[in-house]
Amino acid sequence: MATRTVGDCVKEGKGEVSRLEALRLEAEAGVGGYVAALLAAGAEETGGAPAALLDKRIREALQEMGRRGLERSLEADRSDCGAANAPVCAGCGGRTRYVCRERSRTETALGAVRVAMGRYSCVDCGRSARPRASRLDIEGSMTPMARRMASELGSSCCYGEADRLLNVVGGVNFGAKRVERATRAVGEDAEARRTELLSPSISVVGGEGSAAGAEGASNDPSFDGPPDRKPLKDGRILCVALDGTGVPARSSETAGRSGRDGGRATTREAKVGAAWLSEPDGEGGMRTVPDTVRYFAAVESAEDDGQGDSPVARRLLRELAAMGFAPEDVGVALGDGAGWLRRLFGQWFPNAARVVDFFHAAEYLWEAARARHPRDDEAARRWAEKQCRRLKAGRMDEVLDALRAPGAGAEERGRALRYLSERRGQMRYDEYLARGLPIGSGRAEAACKTVVGRRLKCTGMLWTVAGANPVLWVRCARLSGWFDDYWDDRLRRAA
Repeated sequence: MATRTVGDCVKEGKGEVSRLEALRLEAEAGVGGYVAALLAAGAEETGGAPAALLDKRIREALQEMGRRGLERSLEADRSDCGAANAPVCAGCGGRTRYVCRERSRTETALGAVRVAMGRYSCVDCGRSARPRASRLDIEGSMTPMARRMASELGSSCCYGEADRLLNVVGGVNFGAKRVERATRAVGEDAEARRTELLSPSISVVGGEGSAAGAEGASNDPSFDGPPDRKPLKDGRILCVALDGTGVPARSSETAGRSGRDGGRATTREAKVGAAWLSEPDGEGGMRTVPDTVRYFAAVESAEDDGQGDSPVARRLLRELAAMGFAPEDVGVALGDGAGWLRRLFGQWFPNAARVVDFFHAAEYLWEAARARHPRDDEAARRWAEKQCRRLKAGRMDEVLDALRAPGAGAEERGRALRYLSERRGQMRYDEYLARGLPIGSGRAEAACKTVVGRRLKCTGMLWTVAGANPVLWVRCARLSGWFDDYWDDRLRRAA
């Protein structure tokens, strides 16, 4: 059967078939014939080759066809050549002159192609430019789709393994170093654009949040806040949880920093958080509303940097703004009771229930129990479980009295006593449970493992802050569901 032409398709459809659809149909018919011929030749050559071999040959042949077609299409376009098309210098705004048309290797989703582009040079500052690369959104000698493929896998596994998988699955060979550069570039660009888009929202809610904190916060940083926090519509509650986890770092990144044991630090702390909506589950409990979880993470400081708050606080406020909420909408703020979390929650969420994670508190009680009964595991278990039940029931005084009672393990009991005493205002677990509020920051703990641990804590890895953060940003974008929006936005701007 003869292959239909574009004119035939348009004529048969009486104008209803668009030219683009007609071209697709013609190409589909041509490719179908080519694949059929390839199958016949392969079967004849091998005496009936297995399907896997034919599958591989067809993919390689189609990719080669695509590369050649792409090269011819790009070669035919000479709109970026000549003095008439000279762009304004992006550096100084000066006049540029046409230099030459040069061919360069560009990585695409189909593999490497040679792309011819006009090169211009600024008369004033000498800066070189290739305007066509900007129009095609080619960065680092990679097309947008190639960068996306590299960053998706580069943020999921080590760069060498990502390059291997790209070769096996996609039939492309970018190289581990190019995968790393693409992942970092995508992460930095996604972070910059998200910050730019949401900065106005942050400045608006930031002022309101600060005012609310000044009026409603107690002088006691362990104060839980008003117990009758009103939920959002339909009983929903906006929850946030934050935690910190160490990222193995190069020695240059830890110079001058002390570790927990007093020696030199070997890690840099990543601040990891999650924000989500909870709703009644119909059985007296709460459940997470589907598709509402947003993750955020970075190796950055929780201390005021002179701009009125900390980088961690601005990141948290930005994600709340992206969800359409302000700080005063937060109903529950969960953490492990660390000083930086108590300060952040006290400043921005004075009207929320600021909850110390129950399981962190329980860990202190278990340590005290094992120290109190070092040779009797059963006695230690009974003592710890009894104190945990008391703690969950709101009988804090009884727990503290048990820790003060004479016996072995004075150091561990004293540590638990200080931890619980300083944070008892955030451990009213009986009230929280009666109100249907979560008492565990499992979401933040899971984020530490999912966002950070699975990618940055593999054996032998050592990171710089500049290398770790872009990977975290890409992972958070993917897990939070806005990575597609980022690429759609780039496509719209390029168009």
